[in-house]
Amino acid sequence: MRELYFLPIFALLLVFPANVSAQSRDSIPHISKISVESRNNLIRLSWTDSPAAKGPVYIFRSARPFVSSIPANIMPVTVRYGQEYFIDDTDDLENIHYFIAASDTSGRRYDIILPQVNSTGLNYIHDPNNRESASLPARETRGSSSDVSRGISNIAAKQEGERVIITYDASGQSRNAILYRSIQPLRQVQDLLNAVIVQSRITSPFIDLPVPGISWYYAVIFEDEISSGNLSIRPGVNATVTPVTIAVQDAADRTLRPIPLPILTLRNTMPEGFFQEIPEQIPLSTASADLLNKTRMPQKIPLALKGPRVFAVDLQAPTGGEESALFQIISEYFIKFDWKNALAGLRHYLSLPRSKDIEARARFYLGQTLYYSGNHREALMEFLFFRAHHPAEAGSWINAVLAAMVY
Repeated sequence: MRELYFLPIFALLLVFPANVSAQSRDSIPHISKISVESRNNLIRLSWTDSPAAKGPVYIFRSARPFVSSIPANIMPVTVRYGQEYFIDDTDDLENIHYFIAASDTSGRRYDIILPQVNSTGLNYIHDPNNRESASLPARETRGSSSDVSRGISNIAAKQEGERVIITYDASGQSRNAILYRSIQPLRQVQDLLNAVIVQSRITSPFIDLPVPGISWYYAVIFEDEISSGNLSIRPGVNATVTPVTIAVQDAADRTLRPIPLPILTLRNTMPEGFFQEIPEQIPLSTASADLLNKTRMPQKIPLALKGPRVFAVDLQAPTGGEESALFQIISEYFIKFDWKNALAGLRHYLSLPRSKDIEARARFYLGQTLYYSGNHREALMEFLFFRAHHPAEAGSWINAVLAAMVY
């Protein structure tokens, strides 16, 4: 009799996996709309939870793309249902891929992998061998015709002796092109924080004389793209992918100088008594001194800084939650112009995951704090992020930062 009970159970176990594999992808619960953005060494993942599976969400990270199965040695990070974001900290932004799996309240996990739906990577745009890049629209592929119409294209840097010659094609000759140089590859907008502006209003070809013995990367961006917040780094299109190095021996001729002769005076070389004594300093006449005192070099007009801005909601004490910590930073440091403590407080505040609206406001205050502290390039990046939430307000601050950068 016991064998009769085990027989149907054993049959169900054999049939169940086949039924699961026969299901279509759309019928199996999964998260969707996965997106990833990086800032320094922090990566923010966001997605939309599955309405059919309301259990914990499992996040897997790998150095290789997720194709058909999850490697057995990868342990996931668990996030509660409804959070829909996760902040990851990593030092390797070159080869990193994510897969996010949904689960139901009973603990069953759905490990179906859908490229660009519940799995993605940071380098899928730049890797021509990546299977996921085949599903990208044409405007995101390297060297497409739309890249040429967007501005700079076909950038190249070539060494000739102690010089580096940068050439490129530009769609708008009347637009102001800015040349950036960096010792690190320029693959995304955040990489411009570690780059220096070589010169603005350049034309192709442009000759640069960098420090020898160092590998250099270049990027050319139109100024109006920066001010409008529509800038993008496209390796091989408006940014070089191969470093250029000036050998030390190539620059030797430029650094060698003849040994200077010792300073000689006629008084020391001629016989004693040849010259009459001449006073070392001849005082100016009264008229010449008065004329010199009245002559003043024109002074540079001081830079007029934009006044700080605070949202009304952040000036009212909240009842609690994550807004209370932001209110404390604003009331104790920001409105008192204590930029040093405000900068430290905001950076610590943003090191933890925040809701999208509060993160946008905090980064808006961080951008202002960096602006008043003189860190204009970092401030520009914060205002470019804030532009997606408040375009008009962010636009005025972007213009103010650009004016301070060229002052």
